[in-house]
Amino acid sequence: MLKRFIREEEGATAVEYAMIVGLIALVSFMAYQKLGTEVKRIIAEMAGCLGTIS
Repeated sequence: MLKRFIREEEGATAVEYAMIVGLIALVSFMAYQKLGTEVKRIIAEMAGCLGTIS
């Protein structure tokens, strides 16, 4: 029974896919967070420039 359990590969494939999806989600979240910070900074800089014009 133990040998059959070790040879079984279907469960391993599901775990591998779950790990890949989790890693993609983590990288996406970090990228969106960094992008959001940059967009906020750019908008604040533009607002500062517009404030000095008027």
